[in-house]
Formats: sequence, structure tokens, C-alpha cells
Amino acid sequence: MERWKHSTVNFDGKILRLRTGCVVLDDGIEAYREVVEHPGGACVLPFTGDAFVLVRQYRIALAQYVLEAPAGKLESGETPEACAIKELREETGYRGLNMMSLGKVFPSVGFSSEVIHLYLATGLESVGKQPEPDERIEIVTLSVEEVRMMLNKHELHDAKTHVVVHRALNHLRLY
Repeated sequence: MERWKHSTVNFDGKILRLRTGCVVLDDGIEAYREVVEHPGGACVLPFTGDAFVLVRQYRIALAQYVLEAPAGKLESGETPEACAIKELREETGYRGLNMMSLGKVFPSVGFSSEVIHLYLATGLESVGKQPEPDERIEIVTLSVEEVRMMLNKHELHDAKTHVVVHRALNHLRLY
């Protein structure tokens, strides 16, 4: 196990913090580390009973549009399930009468503390979309077969979406 010997917060932003410094390994060897500290998030895959609801949005870090399951950052004191419920409504306009946890993923274990909690939302009820003022989101509804084909053709590039879709298909026994 590693432990910090000394570290410095080099950047403290709205979404993340960058910490760099020296760690001590079990055998006493010292090593330099750069760690992105992130509060974590929640990702929710809405299922209508015969289709999945995804969102397409432009991601400036990649300079392209990405098809994703709705997701967002955990706010201070917010539970992962509350975050998933909030993001579901904001991004898709749905409320899920049933929220099933599908576990969690660590998207970048080599340098980030981020944990994304995964949920499947069923029993969807339309309650009106409420996007954040800076979000431009297109809703994309895909049949189970279309999603399976996208997986087989390696067309779902967002990691959290890839994992939540696989877990949902398994949970729903739709493979």
C-alpha cells in the first residue's frame, strides 16, 4: 500500500482537484504521483420496457459528440441514488419508479479517485426535461437490438455507458 509522504494541491476547481507529491511504498521506496481527486458521480440507464434512452452531447475534451447514459457529478452530501434520480429527470425528463443499483466503476484507476455509481431506471414516467443552463442534450432512444448491435460493433465509446448497458442487459436477461 502507498501513503503520501508529502503532497500539494496544484489546482482546486469546480469539478476536480489535482494533487501531486511523493508517496512511500511498502518497501520504503519513494515515488512521485499525480492524482485527480473527484467527488464521484452517478450514471443511470433508463429502460422503457423495450428501449434504452441515451443522450448525445458535445464533449469539448474530445472535440466530438458522444452518446452516453445520463450521468452527473455528486454534489456535497448527495447520495449516488439521489444524483441518478436528479440526472435522469434533468437530462431526459423521466422519473424512474424503480431504481436498481448495478454497482460501480472506477473509470481511471491509474490517476483518479473518481467512482461512478451505476443505476438502471425502469417504470419510466415523463415529468418534463430540466437541463442545466449550460447543457445541450439530444435524447436518443434505441431498441434493445440497436444497443446490442452497437456493442457488437464497438460503437459505444463512453466507458460508463458501455458498462451500464452490459450490466443492464445481463440484469434484464436480454442477452
